[in-house]
Amino acid sequence: MVFTSTYHIHITYFPVRARCEPVLLILADSGTQFEYEEVPLVKWAEMKKAGQVTPAMFPYGGVPILRVTDKSSKQRSEFLLGETSAILSYLEEILTLPGTTLNKDLPLQTRARTQMIKEASLFFTNRVWGLSVEEIRFGRPITIRYLRNTEAALGELQKEMRVVPEEMGPLTALHATVAAAITFITQVFPSVKRGLVPGGNFPLCGQLWIAVMTRPRIVAYWKEHAIAEKAWTITEYGTAEWIAREAAKYDSPSLLAKL
Repeated sequence: MVFTSTYHIHITYFPVRARCEPVLLILADSGTQFEYEEVPLVKWAEMKKAGQVTPAMFPYGGVPILRVTDKSSKQRSEFLLGETSAILSYLEEILTLPGTTLNKDLPLQTRARTQMIKEASLFFTNRVWGLSVEEIRFGRPITIRYLRNTEAALGELQKEMRVVPEEMGPLTALHATVAAAITFITQVFPSVKRGLVPGGNFPLCGQLWIAVMTRPRIVAYWKEHAIAEKAWTITEYGTAEWIAREAAKYDSPSLLAKL
């Protein structure tokens, strides 16, 4: 089913994947039209110098920034929102088809556990991107710890709700953040894929990841916009290529055996 939105959605971010990856996953999967504005780092520096990066235009002085106008409203005022987690929660609600159970309708403990996994996934990726040359050796244990904890948390959550998205079901912030984190992980530590299959250490994580990344609209959007070819972050030490090259010194088929 194609989602018909009364909202005009505009996203502003740098020409990289990073913190906007889960946002793009939800938007692409919804089928709704949206504008994606990429601001080069040089232009961003110029905007800051010119005093254009203000709280009124860029809440908390960063990106991604979501700008939404409700086309069905007479006022048609623009709503601005910053911070990936908040943007995901907002989009998850306005893009959900009528009759779908929303996150806010779930029991408190279920909502809290869902929020925990989402926040942990966002924190994990931000932490790995920030590793220095000397710290990259810690990437592997950080990654395994994230996967182990996420597998356990998803297992508990599955007792209360379905955690792997159905083929025609909605894509949630939980799905998007976990899938984005695992996509990054598999590029950096390829041997981890062995643990994502049935019989591996993290099968539930693997099922969720595959279910998200093989959804037709996501596959089509990723191909049309060459998302997989884009850098992950704006820094040399934060690109997937650099991290993977350094991480390869610590990655091996024996990775999972040492858990």
